[in-house]
Amino acid sequence: MLKMQNVYKTYKNGDEFLHALHDVSLEFQPGDFAFLLGESGSGKSTLLNVLSGLDVPSKGSVLIEGKDTDSFSKKDFATFRNNHVGFVFQEYNLIEHLSVMDNVMLPLLFQGVDKKEAQKRATTELDKIGLKKHIAKKPMQLSGGQQQRVAIARALVTNPKIILADEPTGSLDEKMGEKTLAYLKEHAQDKIVIVVTHNEELADKFANRTIHIQDGKILNDTNQRESKPEKQKSLDLKSPKVPLGMLFKFAKNNVFSRIFRSLFTSAIVAIGFVAILLLTFIIMGIRGSLSDAIGSLIPPDEYLLHPIEDTYIDNDTFERVKDNDSVEALRYNIHMRIDTRYRSLEENTYDLNYLALPYDAFAFERDGTLHGRLPENDDEVVISLRTALTLRGMQMVDEESYEYIFNLVDGYTLNADYLDSEFDESKTFTIVGMSEERQQRNVYLTYDALLNIAEERLGNEEFRTSAVAYLTTGDDGEIDSLTRQLRDEEGLVLRNVFGEITAQIDDIMFTALQWFVGIALISLAVAGILIGLVIYTSVLERVREIGILTALGARASNIRGIFLIESGISGLLSGVFASVAAVFIALGLNRLFNNFIETPLNLLLGGELNITLLSPSIAPLAIVLVAGVLYAMLSGWIPSRHATKLNAVSALRKE
Repeated sequence: MLKMQNVYKTYKNGDEFLHALHDVSLEFQPGDFAFLLGESGSGKSTLLNVLSGLDVPSKGSVLIEGKDTDSFSKKDFATFRNNHVGFVFQEYNLIEHLSVMDNVMLPLLFQGVDKKEAQKRATTELDKIGLKKHIAKKPMQLSGGQQQRVAIARALVTNPKIILADEPTGSLDEKMGEKTLAYLKEHAQDKIVIVVTHNEELADKFANRTIHIQDGKILNDTNQRESKPEKQKSLDLKSPKVPLGMLFKFAKNNVFSRIFRSLFTSAIVAIGFVAILLLTFIIMGIRGSLSDAIGSLIPPDEYLLHPIEDTYIDNDTFERVKDNDSVEALRYNIHMRIDTRYRSLEENTYDLNYLALPYDAFAFERDGTLHGRLPENDDEVVISLRTALTLRGMQMVDEESYEYIFNLVDGYTLNADYLDSEFDESKTFTIVGMSEERQQRNVYLTYDALLNIAEERLGNEEFRTSAVAYLTTGDDGEIDSLTRQLRDEEGLVLRNVFGEITAQIDDIMFTALQWFVGIALISLAVAGILIGLVIYTSVLERVREIGILTALGARASNIRGIFLIESGISGLLSGVFASVAAVFIALGLNRLFNNFIETPLNLLLGGELNITLLSPSIAPLAIVLVAGVLYAMLSGWIPSRHATKLNAVSALRKE
């Protein structure tokens, strides 16, 4: 049962109050095929809007199944309309960008009905009205009569208890109008049907009840049924979960129906993201190149070991730490390094690093392939590629020539005086291996051989030397534990020079990135305003559609979701544009840099610079894609919220 008790509806027009409904009391029961007659402006449409919850009375009560709707929220009314009310409008009010099938399915999807089930029920309803073969067409491809039948199918597909038809024949000729009402009466015999019209002839022909209204007042009602007290029944007002795919379809259709505007907006937003990406790529490229350059000079896993207040470690401490079982248990190799000088065959003097061989060959595996073998006695050495080139008076060579260079020095006997004039001239070493280290002039000896050289050079006095540890563990917890142990037990500091330098570089780069991103964010702020304006424009363009959706039972969250998804699609497009543009720009700038700066410098200096100006990476690209979507949705929040505040009655009148 549907009942109105002493309902008033008043609108304020300036300083005057207009009474659209004045003390209206009506009761409707299943089986009523009631015609509401009256001139334009008499209050007919207002009465329907109040009954459906699209509008609320200024005074009085509307009862549904005995339950007063005064306590209903907008969400309750939306659920009520979706489950219990079917609307038929004079202007059909079909969603133009949806197919006939999708229009009829729409109320079912708002109920949370499975898509396949919704298609089945919609097809059945369209088959009843003879439009099954037109299900894939858009409304504009149908005649007026066909569109009105689609509107009726949409109203009936949920099997509602109440059918509200507002001037359903107003846009049809007389013959088609009569067919429409005959079909409606045939398929709604057990329902409450209220038809608003000013055509009394149609009322005489089809109605089993007529109600005349004038100036908001009921003049007469032919209802012959007695009013029966009715117990309050339970209404299912539980809000179903609307499929996200349906909301996405609405948003997608709107975006692609205005594709040029959408692409233009996304391109404008992308400019800010392109700037951020390029700045990030530059920072990452320069940082990576610097890290590689530093890593070629200072191995990332090399740690210096020295007293807290000194640079060098004495021999006794070195021996004690080296032989400490607890230190060895942490799996690291430690050896001494003596910095000295030596003469090449051309009598030139160069810096030279004497390094005691680690307990294993992992250092060579880290730096590159070892050509030859490791020393087997104290008279054999391994030298670096840079040392070999210097001994032979040669410049840097291609990787294909490494084996050739090693063949030139393999088995080469070095007199000690070529290594250092302070050594015994009779002392000789045989080269048995060469590492591919290109940056440092190193000579690797056994630990005992290096110890003997140090004692010979410095006599029997206590000598001090640098100590280098190559940690074979990358576990930060183990390294921290080792650092604390050496500090507390030996008073030694374990320093990772590579880490210290790269940390300083990271700080500088991060600070620069913050400044640059801050500037780029100004562009994004402007772009965000643009997105908000575009979505607001979209809301204004689709006011009538919003009214239709509200009448069909869409809740505020559904409507807001459509426009937020539309914002997100624009943001996703901007993220894609920005990512593609930034990668292509980065690749282009890298090529220009390599061709016009890096290559000429290498030719001029005879070196092998390897600088990456911009380094595209998946991580920032992924972040921009996600950020683009979230930022656009945030920008579209206010206009999306505005869409939910629109008055449905006014929206349905929007042309």
